[in-house]
Amino acid sequence: MLGSVWSKSLRDIRRSFAWWTLGLIGFVALIIAVWPTVKASPSIAKLYENYPEALKAFTSFGGTVDYGTPAGYLGAELFSFMVPLLLLIAAIGAGSRAIAGEEESGTLDLLLSNPISRTRVAVEKLGALGAELVALGAVLLASLAVGAAAESMSISVGHLAAATLDAVLLALTFGAIAFLIGASTGRKGWAIGVTSALAVASYLLNSLAPLVPALKDIQPISPFYHYAVSDPLRSGLDAGHLLILIGILLAAAALAPLLFDRRDLAV
Repeated sequence: MLGSVWSKSLRDIRRSFAWWTLGLIGFVALIIAVWPTVKASPSIAKLYENYPEALKAFTSFGGTVDYGTPAGYLGAELFSFMVPLLLLIAAIGAGSRAIAGEEESGTLDLLLSNPISRTRVAVEKLGALGAELVALGAVLLASLAVGAAAESMSISVGHLAAATLDAVLLALTFGAIAFLIGASTGRKGWAIGVTSALAVASYLLNSLAPLVPALKDIQPISPFYHYAVSDPLRSGLDAGHLLILIGILLAAAALAPLLFDRRDLAV
């Protein structure tokens, strides 16, 4: 008899989690190792100042780029694009596999043959998704804290934690959307494709809105806007923007078990 869908789901991703851990640690170490060179070369900052505004819009985190400070450097090199991208890949992949992946591979019927409700299956798989992303966030934060201390970067662990939590919540938001689409349709490809398209559109809207006046009024509908606008590396978290991300996440997480429970399964 199956004891826990949550623990089974975590066992199933242990190898991929190990690779994600190594990748995050290596990537953070590489970026932080370059910091002394950037800090010692004011010409790099001057070069960036001459970049087109359109290019700057895609590399700013919190609306400001300053390669001369640790917060500005980490914001541009990590948190403006690469950190959310990596966590989004992990979250969307996990969310799409959780129900739809098992359904397409034919293992969902074995799971549901146990004396356990569909709602519990969905809730525990969502819990496993959350645990995976929180654990990756912890790896990211530990790597940043150790690297920043090793290179004497003047940025607090609290602000690093705020930016990391912000990125994890953004990834979980889209991961929950992928889970919702997968649970309601049984199509892994749809879950990945639609959620990825939403993430790209959200990123482009937030990045281009400062340059396109017509987009400015609708910029707040982008989850990326609420992720970046408070500039947590410099100012910490903003409760209002944080609650919006949490609200979207909870809405998707609450709707997914309901739709999964009512759907005819392709098993």
